[in-house]
Amino acid sequence: MKKNYFSRLFAAFAFVAVLFLSGCVQNTAEAPESIIGSWVSSYDEQFDFTADTVAETAYGSWAIDIEDIEEVSESSGVIYGILTKGSDWTPVDTYYAVAYKDLTASSVKIAAAATSYETLDEVKEACTIDNMFTYYSECTKK
Repeated sequence: MKKNYFSRLFAAFAFVAVLFLSGCVQNTAEAPESIIGSWVSSYDEQFDFTADTVAETAYGSWAIDIEDIEEVSESSGVIYGILTKGSDWTPVDTYYAVAYKDLTASSVKIAAAATSYETLDEVKEACTIDNMFTYYSECTKK
């Protein structure tokens, strides 16, 4: 009886520990190394990619902390994040998406979502590589 009690008690503590620790896991999504850097378009846009952020810095219209990435191929994908800098149509603390395609060492096509979303799940459902992104800026590495 005593052994059974301690087995159940241990199992209960282990379960609580797993729940506690799973809530503490930090997001580890990072931008692909090949896209990290500054990219400029012929429209004077500048997109700055780090391992954990993306920002449009020429006009300063938005910046995100990366939450998740859907890599479609080695040269294309969608980066999802929470806005740390926004505007009237993309308020801070909402979720945003940035797509890239045809990535090479010196060029890439970049598109940003038209709007932001309340949750990460919403932005991931609405903004895939096959929808939402119709206009891509052709950029070269700075």
